[in-house]
Amino acid sequence: MRKQFIAILVILMVFLSTSTVFATANQNVTIVNPVAGNTIYSNNLLVSVKLTAPLSIRVSVAQEFKVVEGVNTNVSLEEYQKTEKNQTASVAVGTAYSFTSTNNLSFYTRKVENVRPGVYTITVETIDSEGSVTHTNSNLVEIKAREDDPANLATVESHNSGTAQFLKNLLRAIFRDF
Repeated sequence: MRKQFIAILVILMVFLSTSTVFATANQNVTIVNPVAGNTIYSNNLLVSVKLTAPLSIRVSVAQEFKVVEGVNTNVSLEEYQKTEKNQTASVAVGTAYSFTSTNNLSFYTRKVENVRPGVYTITVETIDSEGSVTHTNSNLVEIKAREDDPANLATVESHNSGTAQFLKNLLRAIFRDF
């Protein structure tokens, strides 16, 4: 009985130690762009990954949804992070791309075009020589329409107010003598 208990305990320890490895991020992999938690105002997503060791990686992008009454619903990043995992759904955007580096410093960059507003996960899996995933790095970001960018709105408003001010000054200059 004692031998069986020890055998079960050893098996559990081995299982738990390997599952911990899969859950950890690779220190030699950094998702440079987009930065986790940022809001991006664009119709495209530029994914950039920095590798600081010879590695093989697989990069994928997925749009995240909150499932409301069986329907995938776009939500903000903040609301998505508060949602329980069993109430979420992921839809892959394009296919996963593989990249292998033989250098101590490499960058992988990919442009994902025609993305719709919503929450996205960028996932980088480190692949060993047997094709198994050893580490996973991921970032959550929110994409909004370019038109909703507060910087663009401020620029438009300043152009309008600048134009209005220019016209006022011009009219004053012209009709000052009247």
